[in-house]
Amino acid sequence: MGGGKPGNTVITLTVDTDNIQPNEQSIKDNVVFTDNQSDPAENPGHPEIYVSTVIKGSTCTWQGASKNGRDTINITVVAKKSLDGGADILEEITLGDPINEPKVIAKVKNKDIKGPESYFVTFIINKNASQPYTVDPKLQMKGN
Repeated sequence: MGGGKPGNTVITLTVDTDNIQPNEQSIKDNVVFTDNQSDPAENPGHPEIYVSTVIKGSTCTWQGASKNGRDTINITVVAKKSLDGGADILEEITLGDPINEPKVIAKVKNKDIKGPESYFVTFIINKNASQPYTVDPKLQMKGN
């Protein structure tokens, strides 16, 4: 955060591709969120209670990784939950090419916002668009 500029948040979605199955509990059990804001790593099995910290006026990037280091995780969607979404922290979400640039970058609003925002992340494994997986963590603005 040198120079008075806000720090940008990077959220990594790590997937145990050797064990994940296309059902809700398996997805929850085999996906772990971490970030670069010193938030504690998610307790596996509960991505819906994981909260990443973001800083007003910064950006937030989501990237995928596989636990085994061999498979590719491509994030295809990041969006606020339409029902029960909570706070409105993200201003603009830009999806790269989900196959060749598997990251999503969002601009964080430049004002203090209290409370968490619920959102969902959809990803695919090894570019298999016919089998998407979705999880639903939260964001919260630092200091709020």
